[in-house]
Amino acid sequence: MPSSTIPIPIPIPISPAPQPQTQGHHNNPLSHISFGVRSYSASKTFYNAVLAPLGLNLVFDSEASSPRTFKKNHIRTLGYGPDKDNEIINIFELGPDTVTAPPGPGFHVALNAPTRLAVVEFHSAAVQNGGADNGLPGVREEYGRDYFAAFVVDPDGHRLEVVCKRRIAV
Repeated sequence: MPSSTIPIPIPIPISPAPQPQTQGHHNNPLSHISFGVRSYSASKTFYNAVLAPLGLNLVFDSEASSPRTFKKNHIRTLGYGPDKDNEIINIFELGPDTVTAPPGPGFHVALNAPTRLAVVEFHSAAVQNGGADNGLPGVREEYGRDYFAAFVVDPDGHRLEVVCKRRIAV
């Protein structure tokens, strides 16, 4: 009898699916968040002050940029992030007669802070620049042993939290 061989396919290794490439702050899959405010000037002062301790800078300002859609539509816009390619907060001026409608109870924007000192600086800058205290800086053990956070409300009623989860050597 002739010997016959049955070809057995060689399995091709399957590599894991490529991980999404995120360039955002802290490799967070969230691209950005946008919200409206009544006053460009008041918001610029507030957010320049509160975001600086977090390493988030003003990286786009429609008033200082070349003509874009924002200027054409007369919407003054601010963009904040670690660099110009990674805006994570966009703020649009809706006008002084606009009633801003921050999301309801339970919603807030929480940002990571590099240190506990940055949390304290954020909170201090907020209350000195038109924001309201909504929770002093401190450890929130109900959220975790190393959960150090502060809560504020911006001049338009948007609720913000800043948290540092780094453990401190005892």
